[in-house]
Amino acid sequence: MPSTLVFIRKPLTPKCFHLILNSHFSEVSRRSLKRALKTQTGSVLYDCKMFAVLEAGRFLYGDVLVDLITSVVYPEADLRLKGGLKRDTNGLGSWLGVAGSMSVASFLLLTFVILLVVAILHIPLPYEICDRHKVQFFEFLLRVSNEYVGNVIELLFGVRLRNYFTRFVAGIPYFFQSKPPKWCKIRVEKIAGVNCRVYIPEKSKRTSDSLLIFIHGGGWCIMKPRYYDGPLLSLIRRTGTPIVSIDYDLSPEKQFPHAILQCEGVIKELYEKKFADYKVNKEKMVLMGDSAGGNLTAVTCQRLKRQGKGHYIKSQILVYPVIHMFDFLSPSYQLYYYRYKGTALLNPYSLARWYLMYVGIEPSMKNIKLMIKNQHLHKEVVEHLENTGLVHHHRLPLAWTDKSTYQKPIQTSNSDPQLAEKFRQILTNPDICPIIEKDLANLPPALIMTAGIDVLRDEGVHYAARLKENGVRTRWNHYESAFHGVMNMPKSKQRKQMLDDIHTHLLELKLL
Repeated sequence: MPSTLVFIRKPLTPKCFHLILNSHFSEVSRRSLKRALKTQTGSVLYDCKMFAVLEAGRFLYGDVLVDLITSVVYPEADLRLKGGLKRDTNGLGSWLGVAGSMSVASFLLLTFVILLVVAILHIPLPYEICDRHKVQFFEFLLRVSNEYVGNVIELLFGVRLRNYFTRFVAGIPYFFQSKPPKWCKIRVEKIAGVNCRVYIPEKSKRTSDSLLIFIHGGGWCIMKPRYYDGPLLSLIRRTGTPIVSIDYDLSPEKQFPHAILQCEGVIKELYEKKFADYKVNKEKMVLMGDSAGGNLTAVTCQRLKRQGKGHYIKSQILVYPVIHMFDFLSPSYQLYYYRYKGTALLNPYSLARWYLMYVGIEPSMKNIKLMIKNQHLHKEVVEHLENTGLVHHHRLPLAWTDKSTYQKPIQTSNSDPQLAEKFRQILTNPDICPIIEKDLANLPPALIMTAGIDVLRDEGVHYAARLKENGVRTRWNHYESAFHGVMNMPKSKQRKQMLDDIHTHLLELKLL
């Protein structure tokens, strides 16, 4: 008996509803159904196979639920749906029809469930964010995996295993990387005992004898140099210069100051010995880093200057850098809470967790929650910040302290004594917080790039201001629609603009 879809012009009575539910599971004939429907509702169109969806509902939801619905709608019914399929099953076609109808219904149900979950978990991103469609897609996947699943892993197995999981998730897009272009050789070499990813363009593409040294980001705890092949190869196309990307050891396996010493060692060996191997001019070496790599870049430049070797680096390029660990209530953090809280974009919880792992303090949820409320600040640190005004909010552009998204933090003395004591020496160390360094004069010319949708935005602005105050040639480029991590977004117009600006900066310094 073929399946039937019934289009009804009038509302069904309970009796008609009962007959439809039972039409394929009892001995009610099609003629009886047609007669009943004509009597109750008028004109009927039927003999469409889409009615199979209703039939398959019996298999999806079960006899008991269908019986329950029928008993509520038509309690006088003397027929009850029995377990099992009551229909003519003599032909193979009938069974194929049932299987097909179940597949269609299952697909529709699955689609509905997926759409429902996506709708529930959807968090709108700022309207001006660049690469919106790509970011919205990847943000959702990253949030479900790294945030929701990551929270469960941390709860069950601890923060260290969660960090391994985060590394795995961050590396998924790079599992199937394309082969490097023929015009550039990429190899891994040891420099000063540290693995480095070296990019050497062929002669036709090599138009400069400069050397760019890159330090990758990832909160000192995740990411690898090969994840940056895309932006670095694009930069080589513009500059024609070789690049050495430092694969420093990650935290928490190796903690502060291990990564700094590795980066410093690589730079010294490149300047003093290895420059000839790459046929570069050692007086035209540029140091660049993003995020935590920007922190390592700023710190390394300061350390070299203190050692009388500041001339080793001719320019520093800091891309949305980590500059300090003082203020989790600055306008850029408040903007996160106001406009994109809960997303997988760089957030205060992840940043605090990585800070703690990097400096060797227990990354417990208690400590994380204390940090994001600025309760990790010792009284001496607070007094120093107040007296120097290093990170005062009034030093930022006025538009960033607009009352609609910003509220001046209330200064309290409710710091956690134990955590504040652990951080007291850490936060006054310029090798961790480079903005705290008293003498910033004679550092290499700087290009500092900040993103509008980034909790670290304000730190880059504060550091640029301090460098200028100390007479350092500094260029600050701000990208209002950019987000933290945009340098890793493939085929991004915003990334293209940032790479073009790096090229322009190097041309202005006559390093190309």
